[in-house]
Amino acid sequence: MAQKQKALITGSNGFVGGWLSELLIQRNFEVLCTDIQETNRYPDRGIYRKVDITHEEEMADVVAGFQPDAIYHLAGVSYLPQADRSPKQSIDSNISGTLSVLDAVKSASPQSKVLLIGSSKEYNGSITSDGVSERKSPHPTNFYGITKYAAELLGLQYHRQFGLDIRCTRSFNHTGPGQSPHFVCSDWAQQVAEIAGGRPDASITVGEIDVTIDFTDVRDVVAAYMAIIEKGQPGEVYNVCSGSGISLNWILDYLCNKSPVPVSVHYHDEKKRDHRSNKKIIGSHAKLTAATGWKPAIPFERTLDDLYAWWLRTLEE
Repeated sequence: MAQKQKALITGSNGFVGGWLSELLIQRNFEVLCTDIQETNRYPDRGIYRKVDITHEEEMADVVAGFQPDAIYHLAGVSYLPQADRSPKQSIDSNISGTLSVLDAVKSASPQSKVLLIGSSKEYNGSITSDGVSERKSPHPTNFYGITKYAAELLGLQYHRQFGLDIRCTRSFNHTGPGQSPHFVCSDWAQQVAEIAGGRPDASITVGEIDVTIDFTDVRDVVAAYMAIIEKGQPGEVYNVCSGSGISLNWILDYLCNKSPVPVSVHYHDEKKRDHRSNKKIIGSHAKLTAATGWKPAIPFERTLDDLYAWWLRTLEE
């Protein structure tokens, strides 16, 4: 009987980590989930170990003991306003934490494939464009994008200088069931679900909605991450995106129409982000598709339907 392949996830308690661990287990991987919390948020999705990725010895010990075939490095600050509020925290987590992972692989498991998860925020925050490819030179204009680009550069240098198998993504926005209400689709879905559940105030608060965003379903995203590990190339960067733009106006209307009672919308400045951001940026996944055959498969209407249904269930619990 063939031995199971091993996959290690950092940041496994997060939104993407939960879906990735589920997919890996479905694909018959032995999965080691790691995060900074005491317990596993998804106890049925792999074995768990508490690890602070900024502690180099902890990280090296975990990698040495598990000897993973693949490492999916999801851990770090993922909420852009949080990085703006505390640049040092995002530097410690997203840059120093990535260095800890890379050094652990270099010293203890140099045969492991490593996927570093980056962001579309690595691109210029002021551009308005369709079909942005990996050939577009990064020029991040916020602390989150800066830390993600720095981590990407470090990973690629470890590939060049030490021969490690490092692959990188620039992942565009993604959403789906289980996402924190810090993020716009989940925020609005939660508010509408609360109204459907009988909340007396049938109004929701929103920030800026005159924006077009490239959204991908989280289930497609984790399938892309596995495809990059399985069929991508070391030392390469891949956009993970839908390749199409969806306006926040449309998303707001779609979710509000699910309410059994009319919903009033209130615009609040405090819900607007205080950093410069794109009005429209749509990626190209042509490179990823050519390398792996991956394409987004889940219609965005289903993504919103499933997200809304998840909130209805969660609020009833």
